[in-house]
Amino acid sequence: MRPSLAIYPYLAKSLAFAAGLLCGGVAVADPGDHIRLGDAEVVPSVGLRAVRRSNLYLGEGLSVDAEGVQVGSEEVAGSAIHVLPSIAVNLDGEATSLRFNFDYRAVDYLSDEHQNLDRFKDFETGLILNALKDSLVGLKVNQRFHITGRETEAVYATSAYINHLMNSSSARISLRPGSSLEIDVGGNYNFDKYDISGDPSELGSPALNSRTAYGPGVDLRWAFFPKTAIVGSYSKTWFSWKNNLVDTKGDGISIDEFGETLGIPDGSEWRATLGLRGRVTEKIVVGLIGGYGEMIYDEGSVPGQGQPTDGYGKDLKGFPGGLLSIVEVGYNATDSQLVTLGYRKSFQDVYFTNYVDFHNVFFRYDGRFADKVGVKADAGYRFEQYVGEVNRDDHFVNLGLALSYMATEFLDVGTAVKWQQRGSADGAHGDAEYDDITVSMGLTATY
Repeated sequence: MRPSLAIYPYLAKSLAFAAGLLCGGVAVADPGDHIRLGDAEVVPSVGLRAVRRSNLYLGEGLSVDAEGVQVGSEEVAGSAIHVLPSIAVNLDGEATSLRFNFDYRAVDYLSDEHQNLDRFKDFETGLILNALKDSLVGLKVNQRFHITGRETEAVYATSAYINHLMNSSSARISLRPGSSLEIDVGGNYNFDKYDISGDPSELGSPALNSRTAYGPGVDLRWAFFPKTAIVGSYSKTWFSWKNNLVDTKGDGISIDEFGETLGIPDGSEWRATLGLRGRVTEKIVVGLIGGYGEMIYDEGSVPGQGQPTDGYGKDLKGFPGGLLSIVEVGYNATDSQLVTLGYRKSFQDVYFTNYVDFHNVFFRYDGRFADKVGVKADAGYRFEQYVGEVNRDDHFVNLGLALSYMATEFLDVGTAVKWQQRGSADGAHGDAEYDDITVSMGLTATY
């Protein structure tokens, strides 16, 4: 086991940051009351976790094929330290409300052989602004940006991650012709970039990609009852990829199956939804939303390396592919306990084929007992159908349980366990399968 020196600067800075706020903010607020700056509330925190995972590189495991040859990739376990500083700013003024957050994560593995999973660049930031919120005409802005990484089976790589840089921006002019009706009209802009750090592979790797998307959007909310509203939305999006033809070599992608290149077409989508959200009784909250949408791909955007029948000319439209739905029911057993059951059907563009169409069933429980003990549990099943030149059906299952104890007004200690599994629904893509169990223990200081 190596001395985990890389994380020390991040840990020291995070602790110094928290200590400075704890010491310097005493005149502003007591611990647990957060920091007040006029109408704004500032909430700094820092978390420290010890994390153990059973399958760091998300390998499918080793097995023997019909010819007696060992195939697959080994499941590798390991432990890491996570440092998680964050800050949130909440402003609720008479005319304007604002929410801002910045969350950072540093990960340092305890063993030399897992150094390619050390990671010090993941963060997420968000801004939600609602200006002139009680006026006839107002402004809404929603901005999100993050950098994250997903582990790969590239145990030989300098960095065994697929990096995802994401920016999502939207702005709306809010029109309020009556006290219960609100219509938001504006636009959306999104940018996604996928890449691999360092040497991706000894054999080469798929040329990852970046996507730009933009278009208009309209949202409607009619609060016909104090805590219940009719909600609707419409959006139209045009998207384009930087590379419409990408390399298929390496990382388990068969040239015999796909040829030397994959077509990734530009395209457009539209979607419209209408439904109901709100509290229908003292204890029951519902969300019932349905809709329809289409994704149309421009096969002409792919250079002439094959025919649209190869897959990249496939559109999403018609029944049942174009259906959109959200069914969600929440039950407040008490003021501090909420049980939620739900189902979601949707679709989205993806970077290695045309699109994924998915069904998701989920369960969540969030409870607090005696104002000290917190219990959170979740479970979900997701069926994914990937369509394009790469056609694949996946099962994805997740289970989680987290326990926490508020030791003081500003210090929580807790433990959690999570299991997730991806399986090949058609049995033809075993290299995409994995099981991973995560166990963590740690504490979070919040001022």
